[in-house]
Amino acid sequence: MKTQKINERLQSAYEKMVEDIESLINNDGKKLKEAVEIAEEKLNTWQELTKEEAQKISNEVKSDLQSVGETLHGAKDAYKEQFKLDTAYLTDSIWEKISKIADASNEEFNAFSDNLKELAHKATTDDHANEHKDHLRWNSDHEFWLDEIKVWKNDHQHALVKLQAIEESIKKHTDALDEHAQVIHAHEEQNKEHEEVMQGTELDPSSRVLEAEDNREASIHRQESIEHAKHAALHDSLKKGHRKMMVLIDNLYNQVVK
Repeated sequence: MKTQKINERLQSAYEKMVEDIESLINNDGKKLKEAVEIAEEKLNTWQELTKEEAQKISNEVKSDLQSVGETLHGAKDAYKEQFKLDTAYLTDSIWEKISKIADASNEEFNAFSDNLKELAHKATTDDHANEHKDHLRWNSDHEFWLDEIKVWKNDHQHALVKLQAIEESIKKHTDALDEHAQVIHAHEEQNKEHEEVMQGTELDPSSRVLEAEDNREASIHRQESIEHAKHAALHDSLKKGHRKMMVLIDNLYNQVVK
């Protein structure tokens, strides 16, 4: 039902525009071109039509007028049935009105038809010119994009080299951690030995041998104290470097992979 109402509204608009053109020519003495322009302006004021519908109907009328103008008068009747099949809104009464418009001034009608052709040709030429400009702009864009792609691919190669260097740096950091852990284990063993000597001395304070051993361990302990301070600073430095490196790698991973 909705589609039927739309078709009826468009049919009515088509007929009204043709009738206005006929009246402007026959009653007001307007030239065909001027009559079409006035009728087109009237059609655009129809509140029942959207802007797109008004343009559609206007184009239909002008196209049908042009087609009739190209039809030989002697062949009008023979052409009528085929023309009705090709035209969306043509009825017998509208055919008669269009035919009368054509008969009113055959020379003017031909000029009007030629003008429509020229306008169509100009529109096509303008479209081609705009499309040609688009193609030139697009080709320029494509050339620039391809150049950028080459640069990016080169950047990727350098990035892969840098990633390999980062991998080697991580491996070296791991080796440094292993070395640090070995020193810690050795220090623990030294502490254990010193504890045993101190326990022996405490159990037998009169033993000269244990006393000498205790003095030797005390000297080693002072040296170990210095080494422990150094490794405490090293451990703090390794911790800061590790955290910084992990944050950067995690950020890179999240940006690139995730």
